Amino acid sequence: MSEKNLKEPSRHLFAVIAIAMGILLALSAVPWSTLTGNRVKDFNLFEDIAPSKQTVPVAPAADIDPELENFLAETKTEALDELPSEPRLESEETPETPITFDEPEPALRDDDGTVLLECYGNSPLARFKNALAAGSARVAVLGDSFIEGDIFTQDLRCLIQDSYGGEGVGYVAMHTDFPGFRSSVRQSGSGWKMHDLRTLAARDTIRTISGEYGRAELAAKATYKSSDKRPHLDSWQLSRFIFIAPDSGTVTLTTDNGPASYPIFPSGNVQTLEVDASTGLFKVETDIEGLIGLGVYLDGSSGVNVDCMSIRGNSGIGHRKMSLPLAMQMREHADYDLIVLEYGINALSAEQTDYTPYGAAMTHTIERIKACYPNADIIIMGIADRGTKDGSTVRSLPTCEAMVHTQRGIARSSACIFWDTREAMGGDGAVVDWRKRKLMNADYIHINHDGGKELAKLFYQALSKALNE
Repeated sequence: MSEKNLKEPSRHLFAVIAIAMGILLALSAVPWSTLTGNRVKDFNLFEDIAPSKQTVPVAPAADIDPELENFLAETKTEALDELPSEPRLESEETPETPITFDEPEPALRDDDGTVLLECYGNSPLARFKNALAAGSARVAVLGDSFIEGDIFTQDLRCLIQDSYGGEGVGYVAMHTDFPGFRSSVRQSGSGWKMHDLRTLAARDTIRTISGEYGRAELAAKATYKSSDKRPHLDSWQLSRFIFIAPDSGTVTLTTDNGPASYPIFPSGNVQTLEVDASTGLFKVETDIEGLIGLGVYLDGSSGVNVDCMSIRGNSGIGHRKMSLPLAMQMREHADYDLIVLEYGINALSAEQTDYTPYGAAMTHTIERIKACYPNADIIIMGIADRGTKDGSTVRSLPTCEAMVHTQRGIARSSACIFWDTREAMGGDGAVVDWRKRKLMNADYIHINHDGGKELAKLFYQALSKALNE
């Protein structure tokens, strides 16, 4: 064989390597997180050997809450006691003392090491306890992408229903762009234009606790089917569609027992259609263009119903503009005995150590939630541990402690309950441990479904101790 022939394979191999490297370099230049709504993360081929000066993962535009950006811009020129929000109502509570932050406090622990709920009100969980004793209660878990897809909430729901009864997934939005991501309900449909509180126009008064609604286009439909991924999800007793109808027309509801059509008349008030029958299927169809779908509720007739209401990129402060009149109407159909707030990760930065402005905004938010849902106890979950990459090493983001400190102060000022999520996970460095245990995604920010199950166990352990006091 000639020397030329011997060299041909080597040249081909180098050509293949060069082409592959070129493709990888081109792919690393694509803003994947922006194009895919943060489903696919940006990456740097040479990140470990030549890290950039900015070692903290920068949240893509889809993960930044415009409400928070606007608020921070406004508070540069306004006093903190003049926050841009709806006029305070007489029924809203005002914190007796301003928020003050001294030295960070340790988490409250039981003798066995359990991170406990820290109650800053007079009667810890009194309303929720009374509802449980009466045999029927409703819980809302409000949050951001950390609990998207019913992560955490689906396992908390299971644990609560194991103990106190109940069935079904509770609230579900009219549409999702990622139906396969949530395993607790099988959802499909078309013809709904979704709106959420991050981008609502100032004149939009449809601001509910879920923070979102769907506007029907012609022949809109939504289908919800049962799931076998968790207990208590194979069927439910009450199927409800809650809406506002600007025009007349028809809504057809289909369950395992067949379809039924209902004539609808225009009204600016909240309306509901309900089917009381055990089913594992609920389908909503309407010919009313412009109908506002506030959501469906797939509930048990007794026990505990647990709603997951998550909006990606939400900082939580948008709820300070929640409509009180609309909430009063919604309470007739779905009132709450316990509201859990999981926020803060979208207000966290690598540099900031003083989150007083965010704390002030969230205090106003909690005032509004209390005014809209006066029968509910409120638990504020501190942020989870979040990672930052320094070269090839991952460690906890140092500013996490400052945010947790602020959130504890919010709970104290608002007379709410606080749970130190980060300490329950293991404290500083927990994010690395959870990633090794395959409980957290590669972004070192979001837990996966297994991580949600682990966190739900820790939270429910603390909740149970408080309920049994």
